[in-house]
Amino acid sequence: MLKILVPTIMMFPTIWLTTPKWLWTVTATQGLLIALASLTWLSWTSEAGWASSSAYLATDPLSTPLLVLTCWLLPLMILASQNHINPEPIARQRLYITLLTSLQAFLIMAFGATEIIMFYIMFEATLIPTLIIITRWGNQTERLNAGTYFLFYTLAGSLPLLVALLLLQQST
Repeated sequence: MLKILVPTIMMFPTIWLTTPKWLWTVTATQGLLIALASLTWLSWTSEAGWASSSAYLATDPLSTPLLVLTCWLLPLMILASQNHINPEPIARQRLYITLLTSLQAFLIMAFGATEIIMFYIMFEATLIPTLIIITRWGNQTERLNAGTYFLFYTLAGSLPLLVALLLLQQST
């Protein structure tokens, strides 16, 4: 788990220190290398059902495909959005790639979480970069309304889940 999470987190300095000419090439290449390394999760060697890398992060047969798909999502998003974001100033390009990378890091921690409260916190943390991407780089003029509805409906649905999880945590 950490062999994928640490290189993902190490993309943040790479994004902000790379020269503008090589920004998209370096980040797409690093994302593809992380995605290729994530394929090693598919060779399942654990007989217990869990492959644990720490007390808080582990993989199982259900979370492994989700983690691999998450790792493949970043380089594909970078490649797909390159022509659309390229006319933007370099600081906005770096911010966009940083948001995509933070989205991947939060999803890796969410799908690898061993505790339900950590899963909830990490999954809710993915809403922040998603909301910024929707409201800043959305294609249509209604992107601010879309961001408002996204935030409202997600919070309205997740607050009862938080209460239920806290009650479950307290009773166990």
